[in-house]
Amino acid sequence: MHYDWGLRAIKSVLVVAGQFKRGEPDLPEDVLLMRALRDFNLPKIVQEDLNIFMGLISDLFPGLDPPPKRDYSFEDVIKQSMSDLQLFDDPEAVLKVV
Repeated sequence: MHYDWGLRAIKSVLVVAGQFKRGEPDLPEDVLLMRALRDFNLPKIVQEDLNIFMGLISDLFPGLDPPPKRDYSFEDVIKQSMSDLQLFDDPEAVLKVV
């Protein structure tokens, strides 16, 4: 599997981190950046590489494990759409769609 870790990917993560900062200005920046890196890239990582990716994140941000930023109303829409399509609404699949 090939992952794009180029400048465009880095810029995209920084844009997400900026959105998090505007939405939660009181959170420390290391927490926001860690969350942006994790939440933005996690859906793109295949299961076999998940432990490696999470190990890299924990090495970069030791001791940090902030909860992911979630939009529960959007997740409910995804679950309903999956149900309408007669798909199993697996929590991991829902988070990959988000």
